Amino acid sequence: MSQEKDKVFFRNFSLIVGALAVLMIIFIIAARFIGMNEAADAERRAASVAKMTAPMGEVSIAGEEGKNMKTSETAANTAAEAGAGPDGKAVFDGLCTACHSVPGIGAPVFGNKEEWAPRIAQGKDTLYTHAINGFTGAQGFMMPAKGGNPALSDEEVKAAVDYMVSNSQ
Repeated sequence: MSQEKDKVFFRNFSLIVGALAVLMIIFIIAARFIGMNEAADAERRAASVAKMTAPMGEVSIAGEEGKNMKTSETAANTAAEAGAGPDGKAVFDGLCTACHSVPGIGAPVFGNKEEWAPRIAQGKDTLYTHAINGFTGAQGFMMPAKGGNPALSDEEVKAAVDYMVSNSQ
């Protein structure tokens, strides 16, 4: 009699555990379908990239507000007055290197001819547009507008693109 009760218990226990496992799988699948929102994921990634590439801060001295601060706009004006365009290397070193020097995050690595070749083939106008306005590639990786620094001028962004392209051909 005791063995019969044990068999019934284990059979019922197995049925309950099996039913719970099936329910768990159904809930996991349902959660994945309900939770899929590609637009929200893209916005979240964009916000994350913008936060990571944003300038860390500003330098100011009490009582000398703005006197000695050299913004990217004043740097471009100074360069234009001197007869030279913006320094693409300086822009790259200051901002672009954060993403374009790290393999595997989706940005073509500076100097890597294989990664840059299909992009260069699209033409510089396309590269300029993507760098200035932002772009999300086929794999979902995002290039934020102006590298995440809206203070950059279009000319500075173009100079950085030119610098990267000339060193990646």
